[in-house]
Parts: sequence; structure tokens; C-alpha cells
Amino acid sequence: MQKLKLEPLTKENFKPFGDVIEKANSDYFHINDKTGQRFHGLGSVDVSDDIDPIISIIRADGVKGRKCVDLLEKHPKGSQAFYPLNGEKFIVVVASGDDDIDESTLRAFITDGEQGVNYHRDVWHYLLFAKDMPTDFLTIDRAGEDNCIVQKLSKEYAVDF
Repeated sequence: MQKLKLEPLTKENFKPFGDVIEKANSDYFHINDKTGQRFHGLGSVDVSDDIDPIISIIRADGVKGRKCVDLLEKHPKGSQAFYPLNGEKFIVVVASGDDDIDESTLRAFITDGEQGVNYHRDVWHYLLFAKDMPTDFLTIDRAGEDNCIVQKLSKEYAVDF
């Protein structure tokens, strides 16, 4: 039997086989009104059509006790998936509606730390935030800047946890 030598995993030595997904030495930009940082485009998903899905890590701020929700957003050209990297709980706020949000359908969910979400295209949802502490999320969504519609709610809603 031939033994394989273990090599350090680096972007360069793994390049012929795929992408190394890591935050180290990666650029980021602020999102969600500067309450989160997005380590953008850490990998990409290979698809057969002209849509560019990507893999990113988003660091969302932690919130303790109460979050006030005054807007929702949706993405008409692609789904969005979020999964916490270290088992943290996070809050998900969603609503139904086509062009406008149906506020009577607003719902808030808390994950158990071992769950992620994949928002379908065109689903109204609140910005990503974590319960209690800053949290890194593995994110798979569509690249491009033309895929986000934001709408203000008629009033502010509080989510206590």
C-alpha cells in the first residue's frame, strides 16, 4: 500500500481541484447598514446556465434581548442560504407577499444552532442577525448587485428572545 503525504491546504495547492473556502486573507465589505461584514465570493457554484451562484461567509452581529424590525427584503433572481458555522442560534423573520409585504403573515423563528435556512426566490425576509453574539454563516446565493428589493414596513415590530 502506498502512503499519501498530508499537505497543508492552501488556495494555490488546491486550485486544480476546487476552491478553499476561508476567511483568512479574504476581502470583505460591510452589509446590512454596517451591522455585518460579508466575506464575499469565497467560492462559486458551477451551474449550467448564466446565473452565478457563489459561496460566501457572512459575519452577522449578535443581538441580545430584542430586535426591532422595520423593513424586509427579497431577492427575485435567486435563493439565499445561510448556515451558522459554529452552532449558534439565529432568528429568522419572514412574510408572504408578491410586490408588497403582507404584514398579517409576518412570522419569526429561532433556529436550534444546528439549522440553516434557504430562502426561496422572492421571499420577504429580515436582514441576517444572530442571537447573542457575532456569528459566521456559510452563505450560498446569487452574485450581482441587481437582486435585492427592500421595503419598509408600516410600523416597527419587536422580536424578543
